[in-house]
Amino acid sequence: MDIRDIASKLDIKEITKYREEIIVLMAVLAVTFFFYNYIYLKNSAEVKRLDVQIKETMAEINRISAETKATQEVAERLKEAMEKLKEMEEQYMITQSKLPSDKQLSSILKGLVGGDIRRDIKFASLKPMPLETKDEYFKLPFQMTMHSRFQSFGEYLEKIEDMQRIVTVENFRIDSKEDIKPLLSIQLFMGTYVLGAK
Repeated sequence: MDIRDIASKLDIKEITKYREEIIVLMAVLAVTFFFYNYIYLKNSAEVKRLDVQIKETMAEINRISAETKATQEVAERLKEAMEKLKEMEEQYMITQSKLPSDKQLSSILKGLVGGDIRRDIKFASLKPMPLETKDEYFKLPFQMTMHSRFQSFGEYLEKIEDMQRIVTVENFRIDSKEDIKPLLSIQLFMGTYVLGAK
């Protein structure tokens, strides 16, 4: 069956009875066709394009968000590293201020045997020992012999602890000798650190 057979079987008089309905149907079909072709398909393509754009924008936002988070983490690690570096610099400056230079060495030694520290203490000898080289400084050990009462010796050790510069008492030996009684003979093994070994 083809279209000619169908058209030949239709009675035109019968069709004219439904003329208004056919016109309304044709108008509805025309409006539907127009809406589908010019509004729906056009907007559908636009909606698809916008959907793709939204997905691309979301992917870009996620990428930027991840980069921002990574940058913030790097910034936090950098801040922590800078704080640690600052602490280390402060520690270095404090340590450096406590290490005498070779020009200050004589004043350190003078501080050990002179001034108000000398009260009830008689210094018999001060003997420097060989230098011990360290990284950026060297250690100057020395041996000191003094005669003192026990209490005065304790006060002397306290004064050494309170000195601004680093002076270490590594060992000491106390002897009681008949020829210097009531004083004790004390041998102190001490050391200080001096900058500029290299």
